[in-house]
Amino acid sequence: MSINPHMTVFGTIFLLLLAASSQTAAALNLSLGDLCTVADFPVLCRGTIKGQTNVNAATDVAIRELMKRTRQARDIAKKELKRDGGVATCLSNFNSAFDNLEKALQNIKENDGFSLNINLSAALTDYDTCSDAMKGSQEINNVVYKSAGVLYQMADNCLALSTLVKQ
Repeated sequence: MSINPHMTVFGTIFLLLLAASSQTAAALNLSLGDLCTVADFPVLCRGTIKGQTNVNAATDVAIRELMKRTRQARDIAKKELKRDGGVATCLSNFNSAFDNLEKALQNIKENDGFSLNINLSAALTDYDTCSDAMKGSQEINNVVYKSAGVLYQMADNCLALSTLVKQ
């Protein structure tokens, strides 16, 4: 039994058209103002940017919301702080993430997309390091660990939005 070469060609063309149509659909959504199509967590993204269609404004709003939530998580970590362990690591990383997010806001004002991506990547790493520290100290049922997970998702969305910022 051999495969008909015409069927192979038609199958390949079909798959290429299918892939192109999904990319076109994503581009269409983006052109219709849904910036969150680039995000890994689009529902969280949409809830954060609240209908913003300007890329710079949406990224700014997302970073400011992430900063607000980071402050809240930092306050919780201070209350649960023990001398060592995962919470102490998280507190340090929340402070670092906050500093990186402040720099990211400045990067948006300066249209410095390269530095914006660096600072958002650094904040993303800070949240990931917190989660790893909490896992390592067996504190995964802790509210700080859960907060770090949400902060990571929000930072990931900010990073995705930042790829759309015009330089």
